[in-house]
Amino acid sequence: MEALTIPGLEPRIMEGLRILAESHGRTLEAEARAILCQAARGLTEADEFLASMVGEPGLEHPKHTAP
Repeated sequence: MEALTIPGLEPRIMEGLRILAESHGRTLEAEARAILCQAARGLTEADEFLASMVGEPGLEHPKHTAP
């Protein structure tokens, strides 16, 4: 299993993470993991959408309908 260390986070960011973690009933580590997973999924979906708009090979093109 890999580990990730993020040095230099501002104290207000750490406090925000602690508050979010507490409000979701998670540990600080679990909250950070959830945020990173959500962000990575969003990037993947955005990449796929953009690729479909420019006709990236291998991806299905969006079907446009006439107005």
